[in-house]
Amino acid sequence: MSDVSIGYLCCLISVLGFGSNYIPVKKIDVKDGVFFTLCLSCGVFLVGLFQWAAFGFYKFEPFAMLGGAIWAVANACVPFIIERCGLGIGQLVWSVTNMLTGWATGTFGLFGKDRDTVQYFGLNCVGVVIAVLSLAPFALMEKDKPPEQSARDVEQCGDARVGLASAAPSAGASGFVAGFIVALVAGVFMGSNFDPPTYLQQIGPPEHSSDAMDYVISHFSGILLASLAYFLVYLGVMRKQSFYDRKIVLPGLGSGILWGIAQVGWFKANGALSYVIAFPIIVAVPGVLAAVWGVVLFGENRGRRNLSLLTSVILIQIVGVGIIAMSKGKS
Repeated sequence: MSDVSIGYLCCLISVLGFGSNYIPVKKIDVKDGVFFTLCLSCGVFLVGLFQWAAFGFYKFEPFAMLGGAIWAVANACVPFIIERCGLGIGQLVWSVTNMLTGWATGTFGLFGKDRDTVQYFGLNCVGVVIAVLSLAPFALMEKDKPPEQSARDVEQCGDARVGLASAAPSAGASGFVAGFIVALVAGVFMGSNFDPPTYLQQIGPPEHSSDAMDYVISHFSGILLASLAYFLVYLGVMRKQSFYDRKIVLPGLGSGILWGIAQVGWFKANGALSYVIAFPIIVAVPGVLAAVWGVVLFGENRGRRNLSLLTSVILIQIVGVGIIAMSKGKS
């Protein structure tokens, strides 16, 4: 199997993982989501340990931990964003910014990254624009509120989600602006989380490995340590108002394991396909899968309006992903 074929297979693994990893915790009340995020990070780290052993205990790169910490900081911003902007607008802003940051980093060689090349650059741009537009209908979907369920849900942070008390904005105009700005920053952080390990990968031998898979454990260690630091600060600030429940541990670990597998796939996809191909596909498509799981498994979004919007997203993304794949050209 060629590297390009492996890259697209890894994109599929990432889409399946990111689109499914919150199923274990879907029916669990995770309150503010801070403890859940810590459990998720532990699950991610377990995947990293397994991958590290499977690949021969390669060199640990402390600098690559920065990428994981960057992701964890973006993840910690989600409750602030949702409280002030609402789920629809907040998720749209950070997802688009995430996608465009990763794509632009590869296209223009930002943050020290070498430029990525595709055979048909104009086609790639068209595909990215379509992928961005495919995210817009998510902001128009109406929130299901079954009477037998509490008004809580698990919200997506690009690659991560945390539980929140509400998916509707609760702040005024100034609060909305603040949430919008933080969503932009969080999206940039999400789109930059691969940059530290990629930088080392480009330096290459003899100081560093040229294989993207040799930075997974370092990246995942950064996620765990940053999430742990955030949780300890949370305990110190919230004290008796802090929330942690052992019922969240196993579902959180399961969610993290699925997320970690998806992130490993993304590492490989970046190396095999480049940022300009992998980022638009892996950022855009998981939201559709998560929405489909919501319809099939949890009876969500079954109204005519939401199903019509979901169908439009699927059709738009099929076109967008197909164009992005074609822009790669011959391997």
